[in-house]
Amino acid sequence: MHDYETRQPVVLARPDHPISRKLLDPDALWILQKLRREGHLAYLVGGAVRDLLLGREPKDFDIGTDARPSEIRRLFRNSRLIGRRFRLAHVYFRRKGEVEKIVEVSTFRSLRKIDVPEDIPPEDLDLTGTVFGTPDEDAWRRDFTVNALFYNLDDFSIIDHVGGLDDLSAGVLRLIGDPDDRFAEDPVRMLRAIEFAVRLGFRIEERTADGIRRNAGLLATASAARLREELRQMEQRGIVGPVLADAHRLGLLGTLLPEVVETEGVFPLLEALDERAAAGREPPEWAYIAALLLPTVARRYPLTPGADLEQAQDTIAGPVDALTHRYQISAHIRHQTREILLSCYRMARGKAYRTKAKFVRKPEFQEAWAFVQIWAHVARDLGEVVEFWTAYLGGTAAPGQARGAGRRRRPRRRRLASAPAQPS
Repeated sequence: MHDYETRQPVVLARPDHPISRKLLDPDALWILQKLRREGHLAYLVGGAVRDLLLGREPKDFDIGTDARPSEIRRLFRNSRLIGRRFRLAHVYFRRKGEVEKIVEVSTFRSLRKIDVPEDIPPEDLDLTGTVFGTPDEDAWRRDFTVNALFYNLDDFSIIDHVGGLDDLSAGVLRLIGDPDDRFAEDPVRMLRAIEFAVRLGFRIEERTADGIRRNAGLLATASAARLREELRQMEQRGIVGPVLADAHRLGLLGTLLPEVVETEGVFPLLEALDERAAAGREPPEWAYIAALLLPTVARRYPLTPGADLEQAQDTIAGPVDALTHRYQISAHIRHQTREILLSCYRMARGKAYRTKAKFVRKPEFQEAWAFVQIWAHVARDLGEVVEFWTAYLGGTAAPGQARGAGRRRRPRRRRLASAPAQPS
């Protein structure tokens, strides 16, 4: 399964790398120190080491140890064991009664797989049958070489068992082990490979890329909930456009999002949303779904001034319902997605659309207006529509301040002059 090599690890001494204890999360540092005081091996592992070496601020600080899950639970009363395939501990840190942080602590895993644990002592087995192992075996079990680096608090060194330091320097994302085996083991790794490469600005190593092309169909067997969570994290980071563009190039998009039949114009729409997310204004999930499906819907029923809204609604329903049903997305998000797409057709009617003043006050108007402007560059037949709405909105005025968008003020009632008193 793995190209496991029993070789001496590369060890970078403290003067040869930029990681200092001051850069570590204080709660993660406390866990490391407590595990060491109890006589256990304990390293900072994974993405935190990678990010610190790249001069980035890590999102999470994970710890690997030779302590068994039950021992971790005993040592840290503020922890809970989780996981089905492999038991690990989440150590919770609360501030003012709320969970502020979770540090993940996992036991080193072996490369061995067993069906019946006859020759394995019970203390060397996880509840799921996973065999615990050594740090070097654990490194070879990880997904990508740049995620398999360890930071040793004892001497402040970096330990590399898999060639991750070389790949980090070269800007290469390389899968550990045979791609066919590793992607069959967890198909979501293919999507994560692309995500990591985009986030880090790295190049996917060719053997890994070929493995993705060859095994793309396996993604259909992955949990829909997991895939949706991966997509949501990309939305939060503002990288959906480039990740899905690379997924399309490597043959993964058709399995991940089969409803996206037409891809021309998808990526400019996604990138516009990504820019907002990167600026701290994360668009709602329905905006991303609408961006994914607008080109497909518009190709099936063109977005033109003469479009019939009822027919547009019928065309929209098919792909929106299919995608949201498959990913178990709520009816509220499905409704909002439909409304954005239908608003694009309303906007395409231009001056022929009767209730413009009411329309521009709708919450989906601004999203639809942004989409129509981008789509006009792709379709090249909405120039007049864009010109009309630009003029109607007063050039650079915000939608909420559009001409005619405000509420009409009731005319003030005239006071009737009091009748002159009649003589008695």
